[in-house]
Amino acid sequence: MHHLFSDNEDHFFLMADYAAAVLDIREQFPLFPEDSTHEIARSMAMRHPRYPCSTTPVVMTTDFLLTVVSGSGARSLAAWSIKSADELRGRHRKAVLAKLEIERRYWLQRGVPWYLFTNEGFDQTVIDNLDWISYFTVEGKVRPADFVAQLPTFLSSFEDTLPQALPLKGQLRACSAALGNAVDLDLITDMFRFCVWHHLIDINLKVPIGLQCIPVVFSIRKAAVTGLIRGENHESSSAS
Repeated sequence: MHHLFSDNEDHFFLMADYAAAVLDIREQFPLFPEDSTHEIARSMAMRHPRYPCSTTPVVMTTDFLLTVVSGSGARSLAAWSIKSADELRGRHRKAVLAKLEIERRYWLQRGVPWYLFTNEGFDQTVIDNLDWISYFTVEGKVRPADFVAQLPTFLSSFEDTLPQALPLKGQLRACSAALGNAVDLDLITDMFRFCVWHHLIDINLKVPIGLQCIPVVFSIRKAAVTGLIRGENHESSSAS
């Protein structure tokens, strides 16, 4: 379960959850010990942020702390603060920027890279696509083990449809036929979404994805489904 406080955080979470290199996502990560942020504020000759209409100092947090893995398998942390571009230009921008500077220095002291991301960095088509492929459930149609066991046949048949440049709905109907028409369009669509989300189908997310659209597919990783069939844990929290 994740607790997200804005559309911007929700959009960033989708991107992080899809990213294959992201192993873990912690949101609203507290900057403990609290003395650390107080000391940084004093070094900046500024008052530590307080709760509104109060003299009580806030417990500062960073929006996201990600655990990421490199190509060599090394794990590391990366801290991300998510802000609306308007917040950085509005009349309260000095307070916002001062708070961000405390965060930056906190993570700098710990050798953790810190990044600032604004809504201007989002590609809405990518967000819409991720939203569509990410959240789905297979309810009462097939056992999970049976669902995964059909993926190699689905991926092979989907690959065979690519030269025809069909809309996705046509491709999926052809895949259903390859599975003996035992899988209806809803379930075969779930298979497609599952495969994209788990990076078995590498697709151009900057192009709209939908049943009436022709997907732009870069590659299909049929060999990668073996780990799923064996029940091995996927490295990423989403496949991200």
